Amino acid sequence: MPLFKSVRSNGVEPELRNKLKDTEYYSGVEITVVTIESFSTYKPEFTSWESFATALFNKWGVGNLPENDGVMLLIAREGRKVRIEIGSGYASRYDSIMKGIIDETIYPQLKRDHYNTGIIQGVDEIISSVTRPVSFFEWYKWHILAGIGALISTLIALSLDKKKDSGWFWILLALAGFLVLGIFSHLKGGKASDGFGGGGSDGGGASGGD
Repeated sequence: MPLFKSVRSNGVEPELRNKLKDTEYYSGVEITVVTIESFSTYKPEFTSWESFATALFNKWGVGNLPENDGVMLLIAREGRKVRIEIGSGYASRYDSIMKGIIDETIYPQLKRDHYNTGIIQGVDEIISSVTRPVSFFEWYKWHILAGIGALISTLIALSLDKKKDSGWFWILLALAGFLVLGIFSHLKGGKASDGFGGGGSDGGGASGGD
C-alpha cells in the first residue's frame, strides 16, 4: 500500500493516496511520498541526505522483487531538501530524469512555499516517467493463457473414459478449476500489493534543495 506522510493541506492527502494507489494497481509500480520537518533530526546517524533516503527506502522495501522498480519522493521542509530515490532496477539514465523533475518542477514550487503543488506536480511527472501505456493483450496475457489452459484441460477431461481414466479426469478438472480461480483472484486484486514488496535501492536517484 503506498505510504503518504505529513503533507499539510486540505484534500491533498486523499488525492495523492488515490493517485499512488491507482498507479500501483494499473502498473505494479509502488511510489511513496514522505515529508519530514527537518533532516537534522536524523543526524548524526546519517551523515548525508542521500544515505538517509537510501536507508529509509531499503528499510521499507519500496517496490517489488525482482523488478526493484519502486520510487520514493522525500522532502524536508527545513532547507527545502528534496530527494527522489529509485529502485536498483532502473537504468542510470533515470538519475538525470529525476534530477530534471526536481529542478524544473518540484523545487521551483518549494521556493514559493507551494509544497503541495510541488509534490502533486512532481508525483505526476514521476508517474509519467516510470510507467508506460500497456496494450490489452500485454495487460491480460496471463489471464488469456490461463483461460486457454483451463479450456484445454476441461476438453481433454471430457474426452476421457471416466471409468478407465478417472484419475486423470479429476486431475484435469481440478487443474481447470485452479486456473479459473486464479484468473478471478488476480482480476479482483489487480497488481496492487498489501504493503511494500521488499524492493531495494543502491542509491540511485537525484537530490535538490537550498
